[in-house]
Amino acid sequence: MREAYRCGLARYPRREMGTHYDTLGIRPSSTTQEIRKAYLRRARALHPDRQLDRPPDEARKAEQAMQLVNVAWNVLSDPKKKAEYDDGLRPRSVHSSPRSSHSRRQPTPATAQQTTRSIDVEEGDGSVSVWASIPVLLLLGLALGILIVTAFANKDPVDNRPVIQSSTELDVGDCFTLVANVPRERSCASGSADGKVIQIGPDAGNCPENSQSLKDPSSAFFLCWARMMPGSTNTVES
Repeated sequence: MREAYRCGLARYPRREMGTHYDTLGIRPSSTTQEIRKAYLRRARALHPDRQLDRPPDEARKAEQAMQLVNVAWNVLSDPKKKAEYDDGLRPRSVHSSPRSSHSRRQPTPATAQQTTRSIDVEEGDGSVSVWASIPVLLLLGLALGILIVTAFANKDPVDNRPVIQSSTELDVGDCFTLVANVPRERSCASGSADGKVIQIGPDAGNCPENSQSLKDPSSAFFLCWARMMPGSTNTVES
């Protein structure tokens, strides 16, 4: 019991928040040989074989203390782990204090550039500068131009030839012009008609010779028609 106390057994529960050097009872400047001797001394004192005749509470404390000793040895016996551990023990204020004077809020290039791009506001009435409204006016003009171009593009080609009416109800002797394969009545005297109706019947096969047939869109009949001579009021077969 006296040897266990001398090796720090009774003080281990109080040192759970200490360093690995505290666990082994050495200084941070100890050599590798000194660290090894301290570990062996603690390990012998806390070995489970020496706790067989001790009360359960003391045996449990020894087991916990032995775990801490093993962890300390695992870190301090490895030069790389020991260097990282020692670096973590150094006060952070030592490294961070020189930066504090330079970490004052300084305008970054991005912030300065953003500031120069901000909209100028006239002092007094708070009105927005006229230069800020130029992009908006350009966008509105572009949108208006697109609408105008789209409106003209969707219109059908204009037929400037004289049309009497757009009705497809034609009778024998009427002249017409074809617009998208649809007959539209036109004056025979205009000289610009495409054809002239010479017969109307229920069957396209009954049309006279040298004539053509066309379905009348306004009825179930077929129009038998003859082609007009260009610039004339007469049909081709006349």
